[in-house]
Amino acid sequence: MKTIFSSFDADPFFQFLAAWTLALLAALVLSSAGVGNEVERQLTNLRASLLEKPASGDVVIVEIDARSLQAVDNWPWPRAHYAKAIDVLTAAGASQIAFDVDFSSRSTEMQDQILAEAIARSDATVILPTMRQQASTVQSEFVESLPIEMLRENAFLASVNVHPDELGQLNDYSFGTTTAGIARPSLASMIAEVSGDIDHSFAIDQSIDPNTIPRLSFGDLVSGNGQPINLAGKAALIGATAIELGDRYPISRHGILPGVVIQAMASETLIQGTNLQNLGSLPTLMLAAIVLLGGILIRKISSAGMIRLALGTAVIFSGLLLLTEYLNLVTFGNVQVMLFLASYILFQKFLTTTRALNTSRYINVTSNLPNETALLKTVGGRDFGFIATARISDFRELLVVTSKESRRDLFRNLASRFGFLAQDEQIFHLDSDLLAWIVKSDYRNDIVGHFDTASVLLQAPVMAEQTRVKIAATFGISSESVDKARIASEQAFAAGQKWAWHNEEVDQAIGQKHNLLMELDRSIEDGKLVVVYQPKWDLSAQALDGAEALVRWSHPDRGLISPEIFIPLLEQAGRIDQLTYLVLRRALNDLGAWDKRRPGLTCSVNISAKLLSDSSFVDQAIAMVKAAAVSNGQVVFEVTETATLADPDASLLALRQIRKAGIGISIDDYGTGQSTISYLQRLPIGEIKLDKSFVQSMVTDKSNQVIVKSTIAMAHELGLKIVAEGIEDQQTMDLLMQYGCDIGQGWHISKPVSSEIFTAVWLDSVAEEQRLSA
Repeated sequence: MKTIFSSFDADPFFQFLAAWTLALLAALVLSSAGVGNEVERQLTNLRASLLEKPASGDVVIVEIDARSLQAVDNWPWPRAHYAKAIDVLTAAGASQIAFDVDFSSRSTEMQDQILAEAIARSDATVILPTMRQQASTVQSEFVESLPIEMLRENAFLASVNVHPDELGQLNDYSFGTTTAGIARPSLASMIAEVSGDIDHSFAIDQSIDPNTIPRLSFGDLVSGNGQPINLAGKAALIGATAIELGDRYPISRHGILPGVVIQAMASETLIQGTNLQNLGSLPTLMLAAIVLLGGILIRKISSAGMIRLALGTAVIFSGLLLLTEYLNLVTFGNVQVMLFLASYILFQKFLTTTRALNTSRYINVTSNLPNETALLKTVGGRDFGFIATARISDFRELLVVTSKESRRDLFRNLASRFGFLAQDEQIFHLDSDLLAWIVKSDYRNDIVGHFDTASVLLQAPVMAEQTRVKIAATFGISSESVDKARIASEQAFAAGQKWAWHNEEVDQAIGQKHNLLMELDRSIEDGKLVVVYQPKWDLSAQALDGAEALVRWSHPDRGLISPEIFIPLLEQAGRIDQLTYLVLRRALNDLGAWDKRRPGLTCSVNISAKLLSDSSFVDQAIAMVKAAAVSNGQVVFEVTETATLADPDASLLALRQIRKAGIGISIDDYGTGQSTISYLQRLPIGEIKLDKSFVQSMVTDKSNQVIVKSTIAMAHELGLKIVAEGIEDQQTMDLLMQYGCDIGQGWHISKPVSSEIFTAVWLDSVAEEQRLSA
């Protein structure tokens, strides 16, 4: 029977379905509340700008502009002016002459007669405006304001009523108006000769550029001062554009326009057939909801896949809307769909995060296996028999040959193998390199056989996606606690054994280790650690290049303690940053003093692999260098080759940040890792340090000579400086100079010395001359 922790990888179907349901409800509620209306309007304008087109030219505006008003002082104009305009437009071949001018009140009898006669003799269809308006401020019924009777005898009547929306904008236009039971087509409907349901509206096509609608000045028309015109078969629309006459309305995309221009744009919309049927938002919302629901019902799409499906649906619907409007097919609302999809993404992320927070306490993020908290919950208070642990050997090398994705597959396959030994076949992933399980009752009386079987299970390589990985491990066991089983596996590794019981002596050793760490912390705080410097010698110029800062600890009782002992202690305890700050601070102070006597010297400081992925440390270290009394380029951060390989992405980011600050970067111990030339080319480094294991034996080992020579050549090809450390005799130094090595470092040149000795011996010109002549 599986434990409750096997449910951590449960099918997320219900989580997706809950997000889908909440998103659909949210979209419906928000849309009904008007949320997104302005966004919909802006998106409509955006599409209109993308699909912008000119007017057909079939409608010509005869504008009563400011120049026309100046020509005739009195307003309203004598109607003889309009009569003359009809005669001129008729002569020019206009098929329609439409007025957006109020003729509902009488003028003088003679003026009215002149206009009526012009309408009667015109071969064009003359259209006069009617207006629907409220009968009075205290009455709710409406009346129609008509042109005077003698004018309408030979003219067609059309409604010029417009209906601004809640924002006062005039984005829609009606096919007509019904007043007191009389249906009247709209002016645009009459001009375009397109019929539609009276009292129904269509959206004015704002992709039509109003500046492309042909215009004639009324004054030029009637005076004959303008260019000859040809209006054959076209409609002439007469109306006011002068600001002082008012009659201006805001329109969504183009701002405030004269009413006659809006009438012309509405006419153009019908003429060009872009009064598209609006399907509304509900059909597209339902279609988008069905698409997402289909993805959920498949039950094979991941959380990230569902989000990609939602984003893809949003893109497709946006593109589809643009396409249907371009082809003059239909239009539809898209914001409700976007609200639904955006809500789905937000709800799914919220539910995923909530679920992750609830389960992350019990899950190891690297392997997705139950973690130590899950193991403690499983064993909590009951008799569990034995807990076994398996500590993977050479885990750092394992990091190099696997990626994060393949590592998860590796741990799953390991868990599958060890599951044969575990109660409920459940394997727990405790530390990065440590697995654990409760020993199955069948094995409790044969622990030796249990671990023999465990070793056999690791004889065949373990698959990490497409990579075959050979795994070695040491095992520990305890009947008391998880911690003691963990310690037992460490003891087995230290003793070179296959497995071990927990041993009390190990606890004492760990206690001593803890005490040493506490003493080390106090020494760092008290400044009792010593920073020494090993000179770096320019082999071509035969001159001092700089130094490498190294740390030494002289314990009052234990004597000189090697850095190879106390530095790993600090790294394991997560306290290496304080030691590095101390070394960097002293190195910068000493380098500042040296620079006054010998400008341009460099100083290298070692940076732990654990610190390279610590962004706060990187920021602080860069700030310390910037605040120092030397240029940033005189400071070099040395990082090991294996450090850059442990987490390549984080390392590359940190190294780029360091290099951007002007600080030099050196790859230390080159040749001990498994980096490739292509990987080195990605790193913003200035030099590489050849590991001393190759240098120290190169005189007697021909293969190492080849490695050293080729590495120097490769570094120079990449534009890198190369440093050889571990020079212990003149013969080695001569070979390196022959191969073209840039910098040398080692006991033959100098052992690490204190700052005072370095200053006295290496910065004194006389001492250096004596050294060169020796």
